[in-house]
This record gives sequence, structure tokens and C-alpha cells, in this order.
Amino acid sequence: MTARRSIEKEDALSEGRQAAEAIARAFVDARHAGSALADYPGELPESLDDGYRIQERAIGLFGGRIAGWKVGRIPEPLVAQYGTNRLAGPIFAAGVVHAGEGSSPMMHAFADGFTAAEAEFLLKLGELPASFGREWTNAAVAAHVDEIRIGIEVAGSPFAGINEHGPAVTISDFGNNNGLVIGAAVAPDSGFLDWPVALTIDGIEAGTGTAGTMLDGPFGAVRFLFELAASRPLPLAAGQWISTGAVTGVHPVRPGAAVEARFGTDMRVRCTIGR
Repeated sequence: MTARRSIEKEDALSEGRQAAEAIARAFVDARHAGSALADYPGELPESLDDGYRIQERAIGLFGGRIAGWKVGRIPEPLVAQYGTNRLAGPIFAAGVVHAGEGSSPMMHAFADGFTAAEAEFLLKLGELPASFGREWTNAAVAAHVDEIRIGIEVAGSPFAGINEHGPAVTISDFGNNNGLVIGAAVAPDSGFLDWPVALTIDGIEAGTGTAGTMLDGPFGAVRFLFELAASRPLPLAAGQWISTGAVTGVHPVRPGAAVEARFGTDMRVRCTIGR
């Protein structure tokens, strides 16, 4: 490589870092202010790698402890293009609440941004492997899971069009996460993968499903994270919660909405979307 080409390459890398920094800062500033972004704050990231680079910079700017990770599904028509069927984003401790029986904690929404509710099984990480650089199976990652609970992921972004421009854009703003409601514990041998799950908004059923029909299930979401951590600086840690995917779908909600997720015959977790 000639000296001129080397300089041009360094200039291009510097411009890319500056662009990622500007996008990350715009999202972080909007999240801290609780305000909306009318447009994406920069050039749309084209690759998942571009999206994760913005996310990594935003994690550093945002501050606060990472209490978990959301794992979302990439729509089937886009899987071949991006080479994977899942994406990930951090869940910060400030947005995590434990919902006792009958309680309905208030969860933040971005005015004029995007907010949705998702019924999910949550897996708590136990002791992590010394290295992620190996071939993983669902059975292998299960040995690193200490607890299973029911929950609601509150998806959210200051940018209302967060899901309209492909997974790289979704990844760039924390994977479109804005909170997590942690419900009751689930016995690992309860057959929960086959439980009927339903989510209601203001008492109206918005979607149903079972975890067993979601790709390769909740433990597959943890396997995906371990594989991602082998190639990226993903700060996984023991005690973090993994929100493993929307069992009934992604359901947009408005401020003031009452959300309830039902699991099996008698388990419930609720939240209210703040104004």
C-alpha cells in the first residue's frame, strides 16, 4: 500500500469514527433528555458491524451499569442479507424493575418516539466461561444460566422510525431497548417452552405465542450472545438478565397503556406505560 493510500485509509477511518461518535451522542443526549429525534441523526449504518460500533460508543457515553441484554429477532426476509437472525442491545440498570404480585410499575416512554411492549422469558447469567471462543450449543449455554423468570421488555427509542430501516439502525440505538420488568421465577423443568403466552394492552389481547416456536428458543438467544461476545467487546457479566425475544410479537403502546403478559395458566406480570 502506498503512503498516499495509507493516509486516505486513515482519513476514512477517522471520518467513520467521528460519524459514529456523532450518532451515538445524539441518541444518548436524547435519551437523557427524554426527547424525540424526528430523523435519524446521521447517515444510516449499512452493516451490523456499523450498528454495533455506534452502540459500543453510545454505551460508553451513556454511563450507568448494564443490568442485562435484549436479544431481538431479525425479520426472515433480511436474514440472508445480514447473515444472522438475531440482534442485541444493552439494558441499563436504571430501566429495570421487579414487579411483585399484583403490582404494575410505571415504565418510561419517549414522547413522539417509539415504545412497545413484549412478553419475554428472562434468563439470568451465572458464572461465565473463561473464553467465548468455542462452538456453543443451547445445552452448553444452559450450564451458565442461574435463573428463569417471566417478564416484559419495554422496547423504546427517541427515534420513532427505529424499526423501519433495518437491523443495523435498530442495533445502533441500544437495540431499541428502554427497560425491563422482571416477574416471577419459572422452574427449569416446568415445560415453559410450551406454555401459552399472551400479551394484553388495556385489556385487549394484542398477541399470543409459545417460546418453543421462536427460532431455537430462549437458550438460543443466550447462545447467540456468547457467539457475539467471541467477536465483539460485549461486556457480559454474571448476574445480567437476558431478555430472550418477543414471544407474542412487538406491540406498540402509547403513554397511559396498561400492559399485562400472561404465561401458562396462572402467571402474570404487569406494567403501566408512563406519560
